[in-house]
Amino acid sequence: MPDSPSLPEATVEARGTTYRLSVLRGPELAPLLPLFHDAFAGRDFSLDWLQRKYACAGAFVCAAFTEGGEAAGSVGVLPWRVRYGDRSEVAGQMVDVATGSAHRGRGLFVALSELARELCEAEGVGFLYGFPNEAAYPIWLGKLGYRHVDDLVEYRLPIRTIWAERVARRAGPLRPLYEGHLERALSACAAPDPVLENSLLREGFAGVERDRAFHAYKSAFAGSRVLALDGGRVWLNVRQGLLLGDVEALAEADLEKTVRALRRLAGRLGVHQILFQASKETRFSTAFADWTRASPGLPVIYRSLGSQIPLEKLRFTFGDLDNF
Repeated sequence: MPDSPSLPEATVEARGTTYRLSVLRGPELAPLLPLFHDAFAGRDFSLDWLQRKYACAGAFVCAAFTEGGEAAGSVGVLPWRVRYGDRSEVAGQMVDVATGSAHRGRGLFVALSELARELCEAEGVGFLYGFPNEAAYPIWLGKLGYRHVDDLVEYRLPIRTIWAERVARRAGPLRPLYEGHLERALSACAAPDPVLENSLLREGFAGVERDRAFHAYKSAFAGSRVLALDGGRVWLNVRQGLLLGDVEALAEADLEKTVRALRRLAGRLGVHQILFQASKETRFSTAFADWTRASPGLPVIYRSLGSQIPLEKLRFTFGDLDNF
């Protein structure tokens, strides 16, 4: 998918207000900051964060602006290559749906989502997908033609330890000390090869192709990394727990070794839980169900743009979420 999808001059009128629609990327993303602070109250955003998030090739944001230049709404697209056997396609992950509090109920979400679809379709994207929240979910399905095709299942493994990570996050002066300890512990386990292929592909499923560029992007954006532990490599992040993106373990015994090693690592880091999500009907959903209770995770929505990858084969893990 090219880095710069073209957009003819487009506007939307609602309740006497005319909104100009634009495609943004890179340094152009700065006007979105006030919108994000309004729409996602309580979260901290910066231009650096936005630019790192949309640094992957072909990523863009469809945005609506008032006549005064205020960003009123956004829908982002992160393009990823998805592989099934010998076939691969580019898929668009729908992210960062935001509407300013003064502009809600005017159809901007629908207009921007349709614009993003048109741009993706024109560039040959195979399908669109996402993991929507409760507020956006009915609009994706009821007004935008998406289907609810899967559900992630969540597993939480509690860890008995001093909750150093949580305390450091809340007590500012302790944070640098904890982050230094975290970096030393994780660096000691760094895998010589930092590229961990999507284990779901080995199971015969279709999934996101996690190549060197993919891992470099995820590491630069959110700090995830590949570690070498007993049983095989793991792809993880540490943020309000030890977040597990994928596991290399090829055999059941290796997976058990890996989970034991993860428990020990979490204890040393003062992390109170290991958190993992994966599609149903994968080996993860079977194995983790033996260790802890399963809880409902995020829904998966989907819209085909002419995809030749069988929908029934498509699977995801926690690492496929946009902020992992």
